[in-house]
Amino acid sequence: MCGISGQLWFGGRMADPALAAAMNARLAHRGPDGGALHVSGPVALGHRRLAIIDPESGQQPLYNEDRNIVAIVNGEIYNFQQLRRQLIELGHRFRTAGDCETIVHGYEQWGPAVVERLRGMFAFALWDNRAGRLLLARDRLGIKPLCYTLNDQRLLFASELQALTAAPDFDKHIDLDALDAYLHLQYIPAPRTIYANARKIEPGHLIEADASGRISTPRRWWSLRWQPDRHRSDAEWAEAVDAALRDAVGSHLVADVPFGAFLSGGVDSSTVAAYAAQALPEPLTTFTIGFDLPALDERAEARRFADRLRTRHREQLVGIDALSLLPSIARHYGEPFADSSAVCTWLVCEQARREVPMVLSGDGGDEVFAGYGYFPKLVETYPQRSGWQHVRQKIGNLLRAVGAIEAAPSLIDAWYGRSPFFGEVERRRLWRPEHQERPEATCIWNAQQFASSIGLDSLSRMQDVDIKTYLPNNNLAKVDIASMANGLEVRVPLLDHLLVETIASMPVDQRLRRTASGWCTKFALKTAASRFYPSEWVNTTKRGFSVPVGQWMNQMGGELRARLTDRKGPVHQYFEPGAVMRLLDEHAAGLDHGHRLWSLLVLDEWHRQFSMPGNGL
Repeated sequence: MCGISGQLWFGGRMADPALAAAMNARLAHRGPDGGALHVSGPVALGHRRLAIIDPESGQQPLYNEDRNIVAIVNGEIYNFQQLRRQLIELGHRFRTAGDCETIVHGYEQWGPAVVERLRGMFAFALWDNRAGRLLLARDRLGIKPLCYTLNDQRLLFASELQALTAAPDFDKHIDLDALDAYLHLQYIPAPRTIYANARKIEPGHLIEADASGRISTPRRWWSLRWQPDRHRSDAEWAEAVDAALRDAVGSHLVADVPFGAFLSGGVDSSTVAAYAAQALPEPLTTFTIGFDLPALDERAEARRFADRLRTRHREQLVGIDALSLLPSIARHYGEPFADSSAVCTWLVCEQARREVPMVLSGDGGDEVFAGYGYFPKLVETYPQRSGWQHVRQKIGNLLRAVGAIEAAPSLIDAWYGRSPFFGEVERRRLWRPEHQERPEATCIWNAQQFASSIGLDSLSRMQDVDIKTYLPNNNLAKVDIASMANGLEVRVPLLDHLLVETIASMPVDQRLRRTASGWCTKFALKTAASRFYPSEWVNTTKRGFSVPVGQWMNQMGGELRARLTDRKGPVHQYFEPGAVMRLLDEHAAGLDHGHRLWSLLVLDEWHRQFSMPGNGL
């Protein structure tokens, strides 16, 4: 796990070593075990290393035999041993015992198609000196990030936005449509960033560029296909899922350093921990945190699972002082990010790093196995469509996406109406008059996500949208930033692409099943977990990784009001002061606007650290 950065200059211009060093320095937290640069001709590559596999010889950048191909990689390749054996048989010679060198030799053998052979989480940059070509690629599910900025002279790229801003000529103008999406979603969806001239590479996409200035359109190299296999019995599916989970977790255990696992008390992390504990010869170390509020504290549940698995369990009680983390969180995310559970994630990463440099996590379980509580209600309201009904719906979504017709389908309204943040009407009231058209762009983006879905039933469509949007842009971004800020690698076995493809091939009732007592979410995962735990534990409703954000806002009191009404802040410059005052007053009177106020507070904190001259911010 690492941080990467780099530059490619056009038209005969040479790379800037000082800029390469400055960008690499911005990512030092991602790689506490060392850093290095490759600067040659028009290209510069920087790498910061967190050593997990082959600590002694796995330094990067990585080269082929004649050093004409050089790569920097952030992530882990779990099938590297198989790929390594195959490539050695084909005549390739390896310098390291690490996993990422397989990308260099794999590119020699298969070209850009090497990405299709990789099993793992990764974002990498590879320079082919003979061809004069740069390849940027991101893993299938978007576990590892990669962003870039482009002008007529050069291309810059990095694991985090803050590395891009090291360039003196970086354009800091804000993307107002991105800001509107943030108000609605709590995150800024790829490919947008908060900056108008910076983009995120989307999951399962790659970009090619050369020193002449030719840049390819981002190309999708992997898509999840929802094709239900209805020919297996419940017992056969249970065995298939068990085998896929065992394989996925087992592949994620390869490491040359001690590691542990997060254990929250829910079925996702508990299942991952169970398969890991079963496969390991020594007790697993597990980590959890909780708040001093019974409604939000899951330490007892986590302890119960830990006792069952006989893990070395660690737990931590978190207080209101967690608010003091806001400046650090805003700085590391590099753009506004309002998921308040980022505080919890940061703290549990901090806790784990005191003992181990790597952990397993249950992230992705809700998206892949259909665990969110709103799935049953929406499936009941919008049942499976087929034949001409489905075709008509697809056509309608496409027409809405391009603005040919107006109102969005009711499923989209219901889907995006779940947010406790700012809906379309609220955002129009919030923006100053000159910006009140901004919500339209966000609504079109919402429609586009559903229009691009290939699921043939409502549950698959919802899961497909979640996996493309909320999962990488919110949950995985949260985990990546919080973990890497603390020098910790987090692996997510439930997002192993072979496991995800297995689940996508299941009929709906294997993911979401109606029982005599009601709907059972994550049916397949709970069936697997029942191999390790009593069914009453498995079927307990998880409260989620929640934080008392409303209480936090109450405790800030006058400080919150002062910050959100500051004439020099973004709230005053872009939003109607009266609309903000109404939120503050209603919250003080007992109407819970905690999440909305938190999103404005995060924006304010980000603005204080990343002021944007020439654009009001």
